[in-house]
Amino acid sequence: MQYFGDNMWRDVVAIEGESFNCGYCNSLTAPSYGYVTSGYDRNGLIVGARILICPNCKQPTFFDEFNSQYPSANNIMDNINYLPDDVQELYKEVCDSFSVHAYTGASILARKMIMNIAIEKKAKVDLSFANYVEYLVTNGVVPKSAEKWLNTVRKNGNEAAHKTSKSSKEETEKIIKFLVILLRSVYEFEGEI
Repeated sequence: MQYFGDNMWRDVVAIEGESFNCGYCNSLTAPSYGYVTSGYDRNGLIVGARILICPNCKQPTFFDEFNSQYPSANNIMDNINYLPDDVQELYKEVCDSFSVHAYTGASILARKMIMNIAIEKKAKVDLSFANYVEYLVTNGVVPKSAEKWLNTVRKNGNEAAHKTSKSSKEETEKIIKFLVILLRSVYEFEGEI
């Protein structure tokens, strides 16, 4: 056994009565075994950290003493076709950051992604973010109605980068949902024609 904070890790034990959504394969799973700390109680009182093994994909999921899951059960990344490589990589970084509860990082990356989309659609480099938003709207890359959301991404990204407050999970999730709509309309729908 090894120490982990005030608890000690146990060898593999049988797990009963627990289920979770796997952050790797997205399946709702009920593991049969895992690694637990000495605070774990099989009768439903779960205290302490644990590592549960998904019986579907055999990957480990870590739960801390506050029941936060790593990787997150919310695999928020949608498969979007026809994305340029740099946009695809940024989109993956945004979603990966979200999945490990790095909401502030995801907000900053979402803002950067808007700039990259504008540049990929032939906007000049080194413009202000407001100019990138204006470019996307005035050149018909996005509809005028998307301008409010683009400015929400800007505001959230600015606060994440320049203020001491963190981005919330809820706000970041909304921004990522908007990015999915934006990416589908700018790249996927266009690519299907």
